[in-house]
Amino acid sequence: MGELINLVLAGLVGLVIGGVFMYVSLRKKSPNQSVKAVEQQLHQYQQDVEAHFAKTADLIDNLTHSYQEVFEHLSDSAENLLTEEQIKNQLQNRKSREVTIKYLKSSEPTEDPTAST
Repeated sequence: MGELINLVLAGLVGLVIGGVFMYVSLRKKSPNQSVKAVEQQLHQYQQDVEAHFAKTADLIDNLTHSYQEVFEHLSDSAENLLTEEQIKNQLQNRKSREVTIKYLKSSEPTEDPTAST
């Protein structure tokens, strides 16, 4: 019977020591610090996503501007370098690219009966 009491006392002492150890270890890592760390990581992630999309929008704006410059250059070149007859021939030869040719000549409306809308 003495052994049983010693075993129960040892178990209780082990439980108390384990409980104290867990309490101290959990207090060192308070849940508030853990939540704050996660909130900070989330905030950093949100800033990274915002910066990514801002940069993407800037790059798309630059790309759009570059395309506009190319189309303006092509339009000016078509007006300066091609005659009306050459433009009509191009429209007939490139019906699948008709929109591009039309865009190049959009500053002067043409009445081409072969052109479709």
